[in-house]
Amino acid sequence: MDNLRLILILLGLVILAAIVLFHRPRGQSRPNHARWLQRRREPSLGDSEGNEYAEETRADADTDPAAWQTSFPAFSATDDSGAGGLKDHPQPTADEPGEAAATAPGRMQPDKIISLFVRRRDERTINGSELLDAAVKAGLTFGEMNIFHRLHEGDVRPVFSMANLTPPGHFDASEWNVFDTPGVALFVTLPGPVSALDAWDAMLATGRRIAELLDAELLDDGKCLLTRQRIAQIREDMREYDRRHGLVGGG
Repeated sequence: MDNLRLILILLGLVILAAIVLFHRPRGQSRPNHARWLQRRREPSLGDSEGNEYAEETRADADTDPAAWQTSFPAFSATDDSGAGGLKDHPQPTADEPGEAAATAPGRMQPDKIISLFVRRRDERTINGSELLDAAVKAGLTFGEMNIFHRLHEGDVRPVFSMANLTPPGHFDASEWNVFDTPGVALFVTLPGPVSALDAWDAMLATGRRIAELLDAELLDDGKCLLTRQRIAQIREDMREYDRRHGLVGGG
């Protein structure tokens, strides 16, 4: 249960970091995370500011993890009919060089966090009922922490998740018809239940579908319109991540 609790803590921190990132002016300076950069086993994805919040997440979790223990319920495994087509992959074990830190109890920290944002043009808000309809049509399941997930059968870790850009990041299931939001954040934390490339491709397809249904824009982790060049760059990074971890992506 300790590992499941840590997964949940980190997921909550990622949600909060994504919200802070989205509302942060692009030119605003960031705190110094030099000591965390020195301790990281792997570089973050690219140089865009969206990936820097992985370092913030680690710093916050390490500073006071107990504060997050009581904030969320424990994860429970659930079935997800929308997870079809994703390939299951064996997870690294403590016997594999360099992977013990990613799986050992008490050290369940993400190596990478990849995010996308969906936001309507001209700063128009998204109605809760519209968002719920789009999420269901895109194959997402509303669940733990009151956010949406794409789950993989037999694993408590989400393939990716979708959170509210309005703090504190969750959705109130009793107020779908009365709330509005400026947008949503989709994010993958690695390692996960499937390969990095499969997780990215699944999140990208879902993000595109939701943006289409909501007449919205799909933004990258730097809050810029997601381009083909950026997609190709991220896919190559995901392939490299999978190669380093002995996994094979889906494309």
